Amino acid sequence: MEIRRTAETWIGVGAVAAFALVATLAGAGLVPGGGPSKSDCYSELNVQGVDASGVTNNKKITCKDGDPCDAGPCGDNSCTFKVELCWNQTNVSGCTAPASLDSIVVKKLAATVPSDLSGSSCTGSFVDLTVATKKNGKKPGKANVKTLAKAPKGTKPHADADAYQFVCTPRPSTEPCSPSGAFID
Repeated sequence: MEIRRTAETWIGVGAVAAFALVATLAGAGLVPGGGPSKSDCYSELNVQGVDASGVTNNKKITCKDGDPCDAGPCGDNSCTFKVELCWNQTNVSGCTAPASLDSIVVKKLAATVPSDLSGSSCTGSFVDLTVATKKNGKKPGKANVKTLAKAPKGTKPHADADAYQFVCTPRPSTEPCSPSGAFID
């Protein structure tokens, strides 16, 4: 009887640990960019506060003004995304990253690309990407970011071109912000 209870306890602990690992991975915020899966791990964007529910087609990142994915104040009719550039990640099924990349070009995001793109890493610093809503906070606002990662010659596929779309949706008047600027459930 005691052995069975111990086994059940370990099974329960294992299930909790597995759930925590899945929750951590889902909340990591890595967005591959929606290109071909064979090269989609070459470059990715890490977006703070974004989980799988906020990403569509591996490239469209949606946030509501004042939600955890918005690093700015609630109710300012904009979303401030915290974004970091990453390369050669291992989270994309069917993609084997090369040992290093020759280059990554980033457009419309103030990310600094290091000269050493070997191994699997990220820039180590997040940059702000602020997207304003439209029509005085009544319609979603959008911003597009593009990346192009190139692997050494002979690598197949040779490049990974990604187009990301960041969308900030307005906070409905039925969901007011608190006096501290945080959203109210």
